[in-house]
Amino acid sequence: MIKAMSRRAMLAHLMSLCFSTAASTTPSVNLGYEIHTATVNTTGDYYIFSNVPYAQQPVDDLRFKLPLSITGNSSTINDGSTTAICIQGAPIWTIQQSANLYNVSDEVIEALLWNEANQTEACLLLDVYVPSSTFNKTTTKTPVLVYIHGGGYAVGSKAVDPAGLIARSQLDNGEGMVIVAINYRLGMYGWLGGANDTIPNLGLHDQLMAMQWVHKYISLFGGDPDQVTVIGGSAGASSIVFHITSYGGKSTLPFKRAIPQSPAFQFNINSTAGYELTMTVASNITGTNISTVAELSALDAATLKSVNEKTILQGSWGNVVFGPAPDGDYVPKLPQVLLAEGAFNKDIELLIGHNSNESVSFVDPSISTDTEMFLSLEEQLPEASNATLAYILDTLYPAANYSTQFQRAVQIRSDVYFACTTRYLALAKGNETYSYLFAISPGYHADDTQYTFYDGDSSTLDSGYPVDVPMAYVLQDSIIGFTQAGDPNKAPVGLNGSFPLYGSDAQVLAITLDRLVTETDDLDNVRCAWWQQAMIDGLV
Repeated sequence: MIKAMSRRAMLAHLMSLCFSTAASTTPSVNLGYEIHTATVNTTGDYYIFSNVPYAQQPVDDLRFKLPLSITGNSSTINDGSTTAICIQGAPIWTIQQSANLYNVSDEVIEALLWNEANQTEACLLLDVYVPSSTFNKTTTKTPVLVYIHGGGYAVGSKAVDPAGLIARSQLDNGEGMVIVAINYRLGMYGWLGGANDTIPNLGLHDQLMAMQWVHKYISLFGGDPDQVTVIGGSAGASSIVFHITSYGGKSTLPFKRAIPQSPAFQFNINSTAGYELTMTVASNITGTNISTVAELSALDAATLKSVNEKTILQGSWGNVVFGPAPDGDYVPKLPQVLLAEGAFNKDIELLIGHNSNESVSFVDPSISTDTEMFLSLEEQLPEASNATLAYILDTLYPAANYSTQFQRAVQIRSDVYFACTTRYLALAKGNETYSYLFAISPGYHADDTQYTFYDGDSSTLDSGYPVDVPMAYVLQDSIIGFTQAGDPNKAPVGLNGSFPLYGSDAQVLAITLDRLVTETDDLDNVRCAWWQQAMIDGLV
């Protein structure tokens, strides 16, 4: 989901944190459709192949269409210097949070976001980071880690700094990792559904196309196509779960392992309402009646960008307008239901994480009374009956258990939108998974992302707090060991056996300030069990 912009610099995903210089002998890869050259990070001794197109660009006649593979042969040289991010957007509640944090108007934050550089529909690009030792190998190939960014399906990009992970993966003569980061269509462009003339969940198909590209081409960079792990936080993590349950588990996926970190699910996204809102906004902006995808697609790029921005802006507190939803095809049902039915790809190995304080940023802080609590839940679960709402509030989350209504609301949303899905994944896999709880204060949603990509700068802040460097290395070593060997204990340096298998005792590794604790998963409770059954029964 969209992490509150108070958690990190709002436009951080634009910044290239890899200080790259041209090499005297420029590494290059012939992809058939182009020759792509790299820059060299001399500090980290790795190559960066930036802005590699992995599909035909979804513009003109390909707007709102499935991604298509790039065809043909060309010796054109692409140096990757043309950066692109997909068209961005954000709901008003995240903009207000940032405005309050920086003591500026909403309009200032909106202008920063809407005018962000390099936004374009022609954004289906990826970056490949390759240790020089890997690229220069002639025999064995290196495991691959593919990163899917979060951002509520509306904001974000492939821009990431993997220097810390790459360096850590090569300690003590470790084999290293190839890291790939991808763009995918966002907002209206990637998630417009709800009508017969739409192709829903295009963002998922973009991600799948990128992973198929990795499987086909990564060996040219020194990567092993049979040792691919996909990692993502928030919306990136939930995307991974959608892929694992795609087609009800009846397809082969182009990756072997997955690390979903705090998978964020607005499980009841109303695609029809999103479609109708989009057409209304488009009609208002153009002054003409826009009622079909064909009419929408015929608009010029600037007008479409405005439609996207103003539609996403209307997401209610904690919610988004666009995102993955069941389509009867790639997404036959909710992933939580498919997991319960055993209808998922059982071959995928899993390392799963969630945070201790997931949803503070996603709950309206003004909630203070029983009535406001009920109205908030009613808005969150519009399909639920009054009897169901009463059961949730009186039995599952009784007011007496919480010091404030806000804390009560936070617990409800943390369970159903974020944390409980990690429990469902473990159960579906017969408890043969690894799970961690990121419990370093404040433990907000996506706080572990800063630890995942910690780059050695001890002044780095995470939600305003200094990064606990030893714990950052613990998380990185777990990711590296899992990527390289399917076991978080098998990094070149690191845990050496202290990361437990989830098992029938529901054991998780709690990452706390200055220490690690093995404990029983706090999601092994009646609340999570009820939510999954309620989704199966259609109560919510």
